[in-house]
Amino acid sequence: MASPADRQVRISHVAGRYLVFDIDDVVHIRRHHGICAVLTGTMPQNPTQNLFLGLPVELHAEEARLLVDKGAGYIADELAEHLSQLTLASDAPARKAYLQHLKQQRRSAQQVFSEEKAKVQAMHQDKRKAKKSVTPPASSSEAPADTSERDAPASLFDTPASTPATVHNKKESSLPGVTPTTSQPLTTPPSSSYPTTPTLKNYPLCQYLNSRGYYTTPGLRFGGDYSVYPGDPFRYHAHYLANSYGWHEQVAMLDLVTSGRLGTAVKKGFLFGAEKPAEGGTSDRGDGKEKEKEVRVFCIEWAGM
Repeated sequence: MASPADRQVRISHVAGRYLVFDIDDVVHIRRHHGICAVLTGTMPQNPTQNLFLGLPVELHAEEARLLVDKGAGYIADELAEHLSQLTLASDAPARKAYLQHLKQQRRSAQQVFSEEKAKVQAMHQDKRKAKKSVTPPASSSEAPADTSERDAPASLFDTPASTPATVHNKKESSLPGVTPTTSQPLTTPPSSSYPTTPTLKNYPLCQYLNSRGYYTTPGLRFGGDYSVYPGDPFRYHAHYLANSYGWHEQVAMLDLVTSGRLGTAVKKGFLFGAEKPAEGGTSDRGDGKEKEKEVRVFCIEWAGM
């Protein structure tokens, strides 16, 4: 397992969307890079549900580019990747390694299942011991108690005892079935990342806020580009709603009034910002590295509300 500083998150580019399928990658980008993304997965049995969505998570284009610029991720064109790398029939070593990986996952699942089964059995045994200690002994004149309950399995997870030969023959077949959530064991990081969206209006403001430790989520519910949090949204409420503008873009006074009043009404400041164009039309510092551009932000609050 790579260290957090060296970890490369695979960002799948599918039909113009940037998706992350691996739960470990989702945890990593949230914990170490302040990117929450949006859960978009749903169950085929209930495709219209709007709560409790799951994997994959979808990143904004600016969030995907931010991870690439930080060296924390790479973008893979899933169509090209799967057509070029998932040819198991013609690659026997890759097929064997992948099947071995699936078998290892099944063994891990079986271990977890066995541990849970042991916990349930222990719980039922403790309950029976406690019940037996408080139950008065039956008199000799009473009929013998029914032994069906005593001989019954401890729980629904119990199975009849098997002979060693039976266990040996069914060792592999008893492993639970596993449906992989990603095809990452079959793929390798590309030599170079695929380009992200070339023009991203909101990227400078997104990068500015992320570099200062803020978390951002889509701000449509509050009428802005982003909802800005001082920490993880699991722990904090949003402090700002934010919009991005061009440096020379004229901001309508009505937009400032309505956004400022709306932000104050939901107990948030209205933050807006823009990137200052590089002087001389270049952003190179002379050492081959890109010069950090200046981003200016302003915040409006309605004092009378």
